[in-house]
Amino acid sequence: MTHQSERVQDRVIRSVSELTHDIKLNLEKSFYSLWITGEVSNLKQPSSGHLYFTLKDKSSQLPAVMFRSARRNLKFRLVDGMAVLLRGRLTVYVPRGAYQIQVEAMEPRGKGALQIAFEQLKERLSKEGLFDDSRKLPLPMLPQRLGIVTSPSGAAVRDLCSILHQRYPNLEVIVYPAQVQGKKAADDLATGIQALNSLGNFDVIIVGRGGGSLEDLWPFNEEIVARAIAASKIPVVSAVGHEIDFTIADFVADVRAPTPSAAAEIVVKRKEDFTDLVQNRTKRMNTSLQYQLQQQRSRVKQVTEHQAFLAVHHYIELKAQRLDEMNLRSDAAIRHRIMSVRQPLDNIARGLAVCRPDRRLGDVKSVLTELVTRLTATISATHESKRSFLASRGAKLQTLSPIAVLGRGYSLTWSAQGKLLRDAGEASPGDALKVMLHKGALNCRVEGIDIEGDSME
Repeated sequence: MTHQSERVQDRVIRSVSELTHDIKLNLEKSFYSLWITGEVSNLKQPSSGHLYFTLKDKSSQLPAVMFRSARRNLKFRLVDGMAVLLRGRLTVYVPRGAYQIQVEAMEPRGKGALQIAFEQLKERLSKEGLFDDSRKLPLPMLPQRLGIVTSPSGAAVRDLCSILHQRYPNLEVIVYPAQVQGKKAADDLATGIQALNSLGNFDVIIVGRGGGSLEDLWPFNEEIVARAIAASKIPVVSAVGHEIDFTIADFVADVRAPTPSAAAEIVVKRKEDFTDLVQNRTKRMNTSLQYQLQQQRSRVKQVTEHQAFLAVHHYIELKAQRLDEMNLRSDAAIRHRIMSVRQPLDNIARGLAVCRPDRRLGDVKSVLTELVTRLTATISATHESKRSFLASRGAKLQTLSPIAVLGRGYSLTWSAQGKLLRDAGEASPGDALKVMLHKGALNCRVEGIDIEGDSME
């Protein structure tokens, strides 16, 4: 557009547009490349992707614009109140006749741009919960298949593979080649993590590289890498730089290793570590079993020493003593019977010795043989009678045994004070009772009493 001035009586009259155009040419020519510092205020970020804000200090302010093409190189998020150092050129916005600075590059004052970007992304992802321990996956005790996303030509991957082979030669290791430095590195790393998840059958993924400057390690601070790690269904170990280096990937990963070599040591333990673990678990198991066994022995002892068992034991002992007494009396009766039968024989023998009846010797022998036969039969019958008597008493004792009675469906009932109940009237409604059965016991409470009910008598 060309503007033509009007001359009236030696006066040059310009239009607003002409004047603005002249100012624009002179201003932009004089202030082409400037470095300016100030504080950001009134920041606006329309959908076009451009940034509009005011740069101010204590006494002045200057409108500023940063177009989308320049904003792509901005490493941090601009916010109101931030002190910045920017490079740009003065321009005039013709429709309003206002001058402004068009920003071409910007960096924060104090902390560097990358540090600001790191802290801003860390804060945002932390609020989303990507750093929470509750979402982190545990590492397997002994992985069978391991994926590594890193540069295949770096020293880090060689150290990693060397340690893994020393500790576990049978471990299958797959290296996904990715750039770990430069503009394409973040996309490569994220793609590698996603690819290994798609392939499946991996127990662990290690993402990392060796040491370097903040700029060198920056791909591991990119949001795309952080979200790829967070979305991984396979546990991810972050192994970036040296022990003092921290990246966003470290905070999102399930486990952070201070160095790539340390990652190999974390993922695959030493054989000695497994041996110690097995020994410790075995020791703890044995200790637990011994404790449980001691507890069971104590419970058995308490049960066997209970009053009910002691009463039954004493009863059996009493019956056994009475049975011994009956056996002794039976033996004495048998001996007395034998003596009473033997006395006539002794008398006959003495008579024969005195009379010497030689002629009747045969008859006497026959009589004697008959008497011996009768005596033997009598003794046998007496033994059999006593044996039947003892067997009958033993069976009766077995019948009277409370344990045998319990086996037929009866039970013994004790009050809470340990008294054996024989009458329903000895209990009251609400009383706590213990009923001993053939197998086990019942803890009961009296609901009601039937004094005139059916009796076992």
